[in-house]
Amino acid sequence: MNSSSLILNDDDSRVVKARNAERDLLSYYKLEAKTRYVPFGDSGYKIRVTEIGNGKPVVLVPGNTGDVFPLIPLMARLTDRRIIAINRPGGGMSDSMDHRNIDFRKFAVQTVISVLDELKLDKVPIIAHSIGGHMSILTAIDHPERVSTLVLLGVPGNLINTSPPVALRALSIPGLNSLLYKLVMPKKPDKSLESLRFMGHSSERLTKLPSEFSDCYYYFQQLPNYKISSLSLMRRINSMRGSQPDVLLHKEELNQVKQPVMFLWGTNDPFGTIEIGRKVASCFQQAEFHAIQDAGHLPWLDRPEECGSLAM
Repeated sequence: MNSSSLILNDDDSRVVKARNAERDLLSYYKLEAKTRYVPFGDSGYKIRVTEIGNGKPVVLVPGNTGDVFPLIPLMARLTDRRIIAINRPGGGMSDSMDHRNIDFRKFAVQTVISVLDELKLDKVPIIAHSIGGHMSILTAIDHPERVSTLVLLGVPGNLINTSPPVALRALSIPGLNSLLYKLVMPKKPDKSLESLRFMGHSSERLTKLPSEFSDCYYYFQQLPNYKISSLSLMRRINSMRGSQPDVLLHKEELNQVKQPVMFLWGTNDPFGTIEIGRKVASCFQQAEFHAIQDAGHLPWLDRPEECGSLAM
């Protein structure tokens, strides 16, 4: 695909709808955000950065395709901090991304370091979710002088004996992935959180989330090339057997992380049991492990107060 076709047009009606949905969700949580764009290497792509609040900086790296908006309920708990949230290339109204042929480690580290350099941040704590946690671990290993601490929300995919759910592994298979994607794509906003039930979140909890949250899930998935960004990421990091071999991080690599690491691991997270989580944590030099009761892969949705307090 021509890389220029992956650059988002701010005036596209789908981009406008996603931007308005995110604005409404921020308003629901009484948050005011500033947006800036950071060049991503020499690719011509840009990374959209969402900034909220004042105080000591903390960097957020989201999971999934790279949208920041699912973390907004957690951001509301991070008071008196300058939150710098990175909408990863491919999601969050950053430019789209075809991940299939990238050097994943280089891509992961460059995503974080590009933002730190542009904002002149020397050394920062990072709060990261899912594959964003994986990317942040790589950054902490390759640039230990830039990362002070890590808080990892949910299972940080593709580590030792963790395994993506079967549905996500199936999304790595060309042809089948397009069919599955079409089947799970929500037809209207009030159905857009159905996929979170497969991430370990109860229907009871999901019904308590504001409609602005489900609107974001719906309209962000309608963004131009979101399908390409999402499915190419699944192909690059996963296979039907589990993780792609060159993406999977082993014990020896995890032990290179010198910084303090905190895990907030939901007891209902389908990516790995609590027992597996404790084994993962034991691979790090300085790890603190918290089992978040009755929480899924996005534990702050189920336990916002607990996760917010611990992440601070």
